[in-house]
Formats: sequence, structure tokens, C-alpha cells
Amino acid sequence: MLRHPFFKYSFFILLIVDLLFTTGLIISGVSTISLNTLLATSIWFVSFYWLPVWAAAFIILTLRSKGLENTIVEWVIAVGSLTMGLSITDHLLVLAFEGSSSMGSFVFWGGLSWGTPIYFITRYIESRRKISQEKQARKQAQLQTLRYQLNPHFMFNSLNTISAYIHNKPDLADEVLHELADILRYSLDTGEATSVSLQQEIDIINKYLNIEKARFGDRLMVHFDIPTELLNTQVPPLILQPIVENAIKHNAQQTALAITIKVEKSYNKKHPHLKIFISDNGSGFSDEVLAKGYGNGVGMKNLQQRMQQLPQGKVSLYNGTSAKVTSANQGAIVTLEMALSV
Repeated sequence: MLRHPFFKYSFFILLIVDLLFTTGLIISGVSTISLNTLLATSIWFVSFYWLPVWAAAFIILTLRSKGLENTIVEWVIAVGSLTMGLSITDHLLVLAFEGSSSMGSFVFWGGLSWGTPIYFITRYIESRRKISQEKQARKQAQLQTLRYQLNPHFMFNSLNTISAYIHNKPDLADEVLHELADILRYSLDTGEATSVSLQQEIDIINKYLNIEKARFGDRLMVHFDIPTELLNTQVPPLILQPIVENAIKHNAQQTALAITIKVEKSYNKKHPHLKIFISDNGSGFSDEVLAKGYGNGVGMKNLQQRMQQLPQGKVSLYNGTSAKVTSANQGAIVTLEMALSV
């Protein structure tokens, strides 16, 4: 119970409140800097701020753990605990300081005026934290759903590639099946992962390309332009594969298909960003695809949704003739951009 975040942070918050209150009394001239002031501050903190608030929180959280949650009951517990704490504080101050007068009926009003805001401010912070956790959980669930949609789509297309030569080239089919097995293992191993190294993504892209090169031969050429220092950068798993697959699928009839994967680090308002450019020498995107950001397939649409979940994540589509992006290839260009953690 005491591991609850409330107990972790409330101690220091209540201590700061107590010290600020004492500082205010000293500045206003009501009190002076002395050992008596230090003693009084300690009594107030322990018997009014710290222990009563923790006692109320412990009781409330215990009731909640048993399925009993009622705002009025919890408010009464908070006010009652602060009132009792103020009463104890009052008695301790009378015993510790000669001439100190009792607070009398103010004990109740003090407990009410302190217990009420402390309880409802805590409830507000708690509700905001719960909303944040629920949003994060929904985001993770959405990402997981997108991954489950992507992987079968990817495997289905890969198996179709293998079926084209499994009977007349069994040795090559066996080699490609091993590559596919590695890809499937990677997909399963990263099923719960939110990020992997760029090096891992490049390795799995090479395995996918080995499958496609078995079909296209020398007609498929891929060039990587990636600085070594960026290979340990964290990226979402299987973020490159649907783009490469899309480029191959829509340009399969070309005599030669050249794909370039370029990665660079840039700065947006002094914040580091990772930019990944995947370009080809194909026919480019249609006006409809450029407007929507994806075509009729599943992979690119899911990629857009996955990237939107990332901090400052963005997918941009261009054609090689666009002045916005410089590329050696004059076909389709896909740009992935995401914030880098520092």
C-alpha cells in the first residue's frame, strides 16, 4: 500500500507547504527565526500535515482495494483525519510552549478548510493521471492491433513470392524459406517491443530483400546510405518493410528497380530528429495517393497510423520530381520522421 505514488510524492509536497507557511509567518513578522520556530514547524508538519494526510490516504486506499469507493465517505475521512491531526497539534503546542492558547472550535474549521482542498486536489490529480494512463494503454493497444494486421499481410505476400518457384527451384526455395523463418521469428520476438535498433531493422530488410531478389534477380538493386553512428538508434519494429514492399509491388514490371534507403539526423527547433528516406526509380505516386498519404493496401495505411503514435512522428510522400526532396531516384519517395530521445 505504501508503494502507491501518493506516498512517494506527498511527503515532500507537504513538507514544502509547511516550510512555505512558516516562511510566510517569519516574513510577515508574526514569528522569528529561532529554535522555537523550528520546533513549532516540526510539530505542525508531523502531527498535522504528514501523519494525518497519510493516515487518511491509507484508509481510503484500503477501502478502495476492497471495492468500496465513495466520494462523500472519502471526504469525511480526509476532513476527520485532518481535524484529529489539528487537535493533536493544538495539544502539543500548548504543552511545548508556555502561554500558548488552545485553538478551541477552530480545530474543526481548520480540519475542514485543509482537508477539503487536499482531498479534492488529490482526486483531480489522480483523475488526470488515470486518464493519461488510459490514453497510453489505448495507444499501446492500437499499435499492437496495427502490428497484428501488418504481419499476416507481410507473410502472405512473402509466401506468394516463394510459391512462384518452389517446385522448379527447390534449393532456392529452401534458402528463401529459412529467410522467411528468420523474419517470422523476428516478428514474434518483437511483438511486445515498442522499439528496436535501426541495425535490426536493416538486417530484417536484407532478409526480405533476399526473398524478393530470388524472384527478380539482378533487376532489383538496393543501396543503403546510413551513417554508422545511427545504427543503434531506436525505431519501431518492421517500420521499413511495408515501404520497401510497396516499392517492389508497384514497380515489379520494370526492367530494373533501384531502391535507396537513406538515414540522417536533423534538428527541428534544436530537437534531434531521425529522418529516413526510401526512394525508388519507379513510376511514382498518383495524385490520389499523394493526397491521402496511402493507397488501397493495408501496409502503408497502417504505417501512417503507427507513425502518428510516435512523438512528432510523420510520414510524407513525394515524387522524385518534387523540389521538396532531393533524390537520385525519380520515382516515389517516402520520408519517415520521428523525434529522437536525448
